[in-house]
Amino acid sequence: MEAEFVFEIEEEKAKILYRALKVEERDAISKAKIYLEGGRLMLRLEADELSDLRAAVNAWLRLIKACLEVL
Repeated sequence: MEAEFVFEIEEEKAKILYRALKVEERDAISKAKIYLEGGRLMLRLEADELSDLRAAVNAWLRLIKACLEVL
């Protein structure tokens, strides 16, 4: 199962967010990939089970929200 999110934010904030989140990719329980394309931050999550995917989505969205609130 797969989920993909695209966040269109100010390019400078997108770069900061990308650098902050990139290190979290390798520690994720599910497969997570973060891409940066201008002011677009893209997050792709993969998991074998729906419950794992839901947990990953919740965790990543909360992390992104927390980072954006700090910026």
